[in-house]
Amino acid sequence: MTGQKGEYLFLYLLLDEWSRKAIQWRIAWHQSAAESRLLLEGALAEQNILDRPADQRPEVINDRGRQMKAKPIQRLCEDHGMPQLFARPRTPNDNPFIESAFSTVKRAPEYPGRFLDDDQAIAYFKRYFTWYDTEHYHSGIDYVTPQQAHDGLRPGIVKQRRVQKLAQRRRRREENQKQKTGTGKINKHITMPAPFVA
Repeated sequence: MTGQKGEYLFLYLLLDEWSRKAIQWRIAWHQSAAESRLLLEGALAEQNILDRPADQRPEVINDRGRQMKAKPIQRLCEDHGMPQLFARPRTPNDNPFIESAFSTVKRAPEYPGRFLDDDQAIAYFKRYFTWYDTEHYHSGIDYVTPQQAHDGLRPGIVKQRRVQKLAQRRRRREENQKQKTGTGKINKHITMPAPFVA
């Protein structure tokens, strides 16, 4: 949203469903096939997708907006061997990952709600997506950052956490056993809650 009534800025976002990383994003004054094409071409170049074999290229899942159904976008996907899939009409849960990402954007404490112009929006989202990809521990991917998941570090991080958790449980159990055998009984501390005053 902008400061002017009826004037909107649009956030174009390309999200990797597997890692939840924001692969590419753009701010634009209008929804158009040209903006969608710039978004996709930027992601293809930045992520080296065209260097992958055709059978390892990603599927593009998007809403049914006319800018994504436009012939130039369809041709771009066909030319690069990337299947283009569309959500069902009026069914946002067909692509819950992007809906969740947009919800996270709007609930961020620093989100201003309105932007004076596209420069202010670009500056905000540059900071936001840096935080989102590299600092935000995502609940949907075992509380690792999207960048860690994208780099393939998620299994190692999760495994290391499990090992540390088991070691901590073992240490607690050993400490409890020492307390039992050292004093002959477990030292129990009973605390009474303070009375509630209405």
